[in-house]
Amino acid sequence: MGMPNPSAGPVKVLVVDDSVLMQKLMTQIINSTPGFQVIGVAGSAEEGWDAIQELRPDILTLDLELPGRHGLKLLARVLKQDPLPVLIVSAFGGPGADNTIQALELGAIDFIEKPDGTTHTLDSFMKHVGTALQRASASRRLLMAARAAKEAPAAAVPARPTIAREISRTVGKSPLIAIGASTGGVPAVQVVMRDLAFTRLPIVVVQHMPAGYTAKFAARLAAATGLDVREAADGDRLRPGMAVVAPGGHRHLEIEERRGEFVCQLREGPLVSGHCPSVDVMFHSVARAAGAQAVGVLLTGMGRDGADGLLAMRKAGAETLIQSGETCVVNGMPKAAFEIGAADRAVALDQIGGVVAGLIGERPHQRTA
Repeated sequence: MGMPNPSAGPVKVLVVDDSVLMQKLMTQIINSTPGFQVIGVAGSAEEGWDAIQELRPDILTLDLELPGRHGLKLLARVLKQDPLPVLIVSAFGGPGADNTIQALELGAIDFIEKPDGTTHTLDSFMKHVGTALQRASASRRLLMAARAAKEAPAAAVPARPTIAREISRTVGKSPLIAIGASTGGVPAVQVVMRDLAFTRLPIVVVQHMPAGYTAKFAARLAAATGLDVREAADGDRLRPGMAVVAPGGHRHLEIEERRGEFVCQLREGPLVSGHCPSVDVMFHSVARAAGAQAVGVLLTGMGRDGADGLLAMRKAGAETLIQSGETCVVNGMPKAAFEIGAADRAVALDQIGGVVAGLIGERPHQRTA
């Protein structure tokens, strides 16, 4: 999925980075990746904007730490006026992590950590650039559709079915909501959690993201939703109004039921569905711990992590739903779940919160008769 079409010519990439060394390294890596070609480099936000207008790249790689105007300003301008997939190339973790999370919230597709000479080797950097290019290529369809929608008359957009018609049945009040996401998931998770904040139900999130970023992600979710959002710690008890984000790194997040409470367990283990932490591992544990007293939501992402776990949740009696393909940045994980029957309901991103609230018998701003 998302592989460039050789008959259409290479996917054109513009590199924006103020380091000449990084410009050369990125150019070498991208040009050696089949189906991709660097068509230009720029050393500042201003040069980057001019190059976008002149060269019309298919994908932009962007270092946020640029001289003069910050890379975030260029990103916001690009996504507002001339949408195209943007890959952030960032220094690992640390102070830059917050800027990277902000860039993903604005609509950047993904990010690649710069090599640091120790943990993040040149080899791993080269591999990450290649996989990120594939994810960005896979997302181009959505951005092209967004551009077409912007240019089309408003009447051409079909009306969405109401939430009431989306809900096929209701269940008893659920004590647990489980969310999995990958590419494009940072803003998607934020939208869903913001729309569910009023329910005050515990929420568990696995978002594919390395160590050094998930704590910042949790803090920004807390600010956006008003919920008590934190990186999950081993032994955390889930309480109303609390949400946990699986910490990036080498441990899987599992949920156990102990004496009527849901408790977080962090366990070291191999990659599952290509990831650690894995959405599949978390969903399988929720199926065991909560059964029918849970709702599973699988959002945008490349690959198939979460599909098998969502099916296990559905078989255990939980309500399960996936983000609709046309609102996904990359429709890999939700599509894989749909193909194996893990969910019979695909819901547009901005309606997921309302649908889940309906399934658990909650309504915002309930009126008295």
